[in-house]
Amino acid sequence: MKKYVVLAVLSFLSLSLFSQKVEEGLRIQVGLPFAKYGKFDHNFKNGNEIQYPSFLIQADKPWRDGFRLGAYIGFAGQKNESLFNDFTEITHNYYRFGGVVSYDLNDLLDAIHLSPEFGVDLYASLKTGFSLEHIIAEKGINNKENNFLFDLGILIGGRYNISENIDIFTELGYGNAGFVTIGFAFDM
Repeated sequence: MKKYVVLAVLSFLSLSLFSQKVEEGLRIQVGLPFAKYGKFDHNFKNGNEIQYPSFLIQADKPWRDGFRLGAYIGFAGQKNESLFNDFTEITHNYYRFGGVVSYDLNDLLDAIHLSPEFGVDLYASLKTGFSLEHIIAEKGINNKENNFLFDLGILIGGRYNISENIDIFTELGYGNAGFVTIGFAFDM
């Protein structure tokens, strides 16, 4: 019986995806995550650690009232040059991709009479996807390893419009390889 209930729910959700509103409004966000966490920050104890600049590119479109659907790609990485004899150099690179759904919080805040008066669009996002972790450990010879990891994150963000089609945005939370992401959003 449970299989049929799950099948009915999945069918309903897939039908609702295909019956989405057709609107213009492609938005592309380009951001730099800071304050890395978890698998993206290995906290090497010995040696010189180098953090590579991380980036995230996301594209989304309106889906339902207040919701946007899209996809993202990104990169995060770091390298450690060890002071001891275990490995001379260890590099961790993460190539990320996945989907995102965002909900516009301004309508909700307006309904409870808390709308922001300073022109900021607030939103919450759920991101889910995968990371390809590429590890290179060097000590005379190269040892390479690839791992396929699952990504899941929840973010709260805000956008401030600086021109007709350009916004500045910031996102806080767990989902961009860093707790804080700052960047630009372009409305097409």
